[in-house]
Amino acid sequence: MLRGRDAEFLLGLRDVVEAHGGVRQLAKAAKLSRESLYRLLSGNGNPRLSSLSTIMSVLGIQLHFTTKEEAA
Repeated sequence: MLRGRDAEFLLGLRDVVEAHGGVRQLAKAAKLSRESLYRLLSGNGNPRLSSLSTIMSVLGIQLHFTTKEEAA
């Protein structure tokens, strides 16, 4: 079960999905089932990086990783 910022991120991503046409449209574009997408975007979701990457790519969002030193 995700907590804190991780759960907030998924719930925020769900809002972005709704703003871009909803879960049904995204599921079709990402070639995922609606049910799995709903579970993934729930506060209790635990998405694989590959699924998250696919969703973000369809939405036109990029995820970047940096080291702690670069972020400071």
